[in-house]
Amino acid sequence: MTRSAALTLAVLAALVAVVRAVGGQGEPWQAEGWTTVFEGPAEWFMQFIEGASRLVKGGSDGASFSARLGCLLLLILLFVALRRWMLMYYAHKPGAVDVKKLVSSAPGMEQQLEGLSAQLRKQLSETNLYPPTALPAEAPADNFLDLLGDVDLEPKKLGTSLLRLFSRLRPKIAYTVRGVLRLREQEPGFGITVTVTSYAIRGSRTESIWSRSWEDAIQEAGYWVMATLVPVTRAGRRPPWQEWCGRDLPPELFAACQQARELSGQRKFDDALESYYEALRFDPTNLYLRTQIAGIQEQLWLHLDALETYYGALRLDGRNSAQRNARTGMRSWDPRRTLRHRYGWWRGGVLEARFRYAVVLGVAERTADQWCKGDDPPCPRRTHARKQIRQALAPALAARHWRAFTGLKPPGRAEPFGPDQEGPVREWLETELGERRRRYPTVREIFQLACKEEMQQLAADYPRMIRLRHPFVRAHGTLTRTSLRLNRDVWAPLRLAWAHEDAGSDRMELLENPLSWPSSADTLARGIRSARGGLRGVHRWLSPGWRLWQDNYNAACVYAVAMNGTRGQSGSQERRALADLAVDELEGVGHADVSGFHPVTRSWLLIEDPDMEKLRQESRFIRFERETYPHAAPDRHRPERPLRPEMKAYGRQLLSGCPAVMEHTWRLRRGQLPAEPYVLSEWFVGEAELWRCVERIASNQGRNWRDRERLLQRVREVADRRLLVRCGLPSRLPEMDDLLDEAAWDTVDGVQERIRSFEETFEKRLSALSLAVAVGANGSANRLSPIRLSTQWLAAVRQNGASAAVVKQAAAQQACSDYETAWRAVRELLDPDQSATALSDALQRFHVPQGRYSL
Repeated sequence: MTRSAALTLAVLAALVAVVRAVGGQGEPWQAEGWTTVFEGPAEWFMQFIEGASRLVKGGSDGASFSARLGCLLLLILLFVALRRWMLMYYAHKPGAVDVKKLVSSAPGMEQQLEGLSAQLRKQLSETNLYPPTALPAEAPADNFLDLLGDVDLEPKKLGTSLLRLFSRLRPKIAYTVRGVLRLREQEPGFGITVTVTSYAIRGSRTESIWSRSWEDAIQEAGYWVMATLVPVTRAGRRPPWQEWCGRDLPPELFAACQQARELSGQRKFDDALESYYEALRFDPTNLYLRTQIAGIQEQLWLHLDALETYYGALRLDGRNSAQRNARTGMRSWDPRRTLRHRYGWWRGGVLEARFRYAVVLGVAERTADQWCKGDDPPCPRRTHARKQIRQALAPALAARHWRAFTGLKPPGRAEPFGPDQEGPVREWLETELGERRRRYPTVREIFQLACKEEMQQLAADYPRMIRLRHPFVRAHGTLTRTSLRLNRDVWAPLRLAWAHEDAGSDRMELLENPLSWPSSADTLARGIRSARGGLRGVHRWLSPGWRLWQDNYNAACVYAVAMNGTRGQSGSQERRALADLAVDELEGVGHADVSGFHPVTRSWLLIEDPDMEKLRQESRFIRFERETYPHAAPDRHRPERPLRPEMKAYGRQLLSGCPAVMEHTWRLRRGQLPAEPYVLSEWFVGEAELWRCVERIASNQGRNWRDRERLLQRVREVADRRLLVRCGLPSRLPEMDDLLDEAAWDTVDGVQERIRSFEETFEKRLSALSLAVAVGANGSANRLSPIRLSTQWLAAVRQNGASAAVVKQAAAQQACSDYETAWRAVRELLDPDQSATALSDALQRFHVPQGRYSL
């Protein structure tokens, strides 16, 4: 595209020079009485106009034949070059994609073609990258003669002809997508052959895709089309596809990433994590994918997992450990920070990953708590996962942040650590973070000091010549210089002081002079103004459109964090003052740098952001919530840990939706009898695996996302997709406000008590479910476990299925009815209004294959 643009400009310059030379053959036009500054440009322009008039005149006053012929050739060449450049531009932009109506090579498909074609167009439009044309458009001309068409080149109509020709230079479409539906007897039998044609590159690509249904084939075809277009368009230069620009992008990678984004937006986090990890298998060094995974882990309160993910992401900065360590040791004013590979890696989003990494370290009341948490008997896999993360991160954190502890004197040491004592500092850090120590006050202070040091490094690494804090540059990223200064100078020290204060009399002193909380809200406000810099007054004078919402939001977080230091009755007035200052900043968020929408999502501000926990309880914030995020339900206080009831409600949805699907599935299977023995074997194999997944989720109280995702995958393998949709699978993680609305429907007072009662009841029902399903309950074999029963039915079918006999239809129908009843009983068990022994009673009536009963 660059070469086409350069050629167009060169031909245009040559044409203008020739026309001006033709105009200079006569008496030159004089700019009499003009200002000296405008004399030269005016004479030059009039000379060009004179040359153009001589070219269209006839007779002795007109230009020579050779001049006319030369200008005509240059004009034709200009049109050709301009057309080529516009085609390349629309291919790179990209322009509209013309999706032709699908055709079928199989008979009887005419009635489905319109619907399948509309589905393909819809899928392309949902990516927000390639909007299909709303109306059919004719294909661009293949050559310049086709482009001329009926353009009349008669000299008397030359002006009209040129305007018509210029109107045709703009391409109508950039790409064309065609598809042919196909059928075959081999599984999978539904296929489509897709062809993408580019009118700029003058080429096409074709692929045949086969799947289990027309809908799946169309969906995969849409992903293949988008994966074909992304690397050759402008979208290939934006995250997460920068590294795939000009290369073949695997359709599986694009499909996984696109599905993960959609699922994450719908709060279906288990499926979203699985899709993102699937995408990482194809692109393990993709920084964007890692940060998205870490963001979901933060929303699920898996802060320790997010810390490990962010740490792996920030190491994708193009440096080895020695180079990274040398850069960390540089002073903030060291010119080598600017001269050595600074802006290249910054554009890749490494700074954003480092910022979120520092924030996760900074919310140490959560991260350190998960780090120090001991064995968790209900969820041994989470215990094992935390242990593995600690073993990997302890030496990594010591190697990255040991400089933050130089000058400190830990207990038991006579002298502070010196700047040249890297080995002793790292050894001490690994010991304090190791499996034998892991004392919460010490680990929390270590994380806070590491956060403070990381914020200082971030502020030093932020580009000084890009996105400066002045009224003529508007930043569109997630980071600004002022935000980094606020976090470095105020937010991180405040959280460090909070860690010291919370440690109380049992704290392990790391600092000789611990930080203290600001004496008043006015003192904190002065510190925030100082961190914002001298241009704060200028931004107050500027219109709201020039202000940066990130600065307002980070200032609000600082005020909200400071509320943790105001305790008791004496601090109530100070809390109100800090709440007023925080809400003032939040009100500025909605009026800064954006228009038409609030830049901070409702769920993050009202539920998920850990900095806002104390602020959410204040009446001023509740009033701000009603004004900014209108809600039909009355105001009420949210619990400090809202994710716990959210996850309980999500587990109930999952363990009610999956049994509902399997209940319908066994009812449908009863209508498919008689069936071959191998079909029955597949049914019982899948059934045993499903009950194992249910037992694992019930035993760990649904706290491991991988167990929940495995259950969803197994249900997808055995059930029809329409059943999944009808039963609400995959489930979305409900927000706390949804639970409060549901509880407030029954009572005005005691809403939180009802939420706590629901949690306790659900935990008891899960324990009952685990006892009923587990193969070995309370140290003894559970003969009525559905896992054991499924294994027995499988053994009976395999034993008798090898002979010529066929499984009796009556026995198979009885098994289908028993499984249908068992899955229905699971739903009844999880309903607090139903009997807590519903599943046990159903399993007591379950028929066991005995003797010749199954044959």
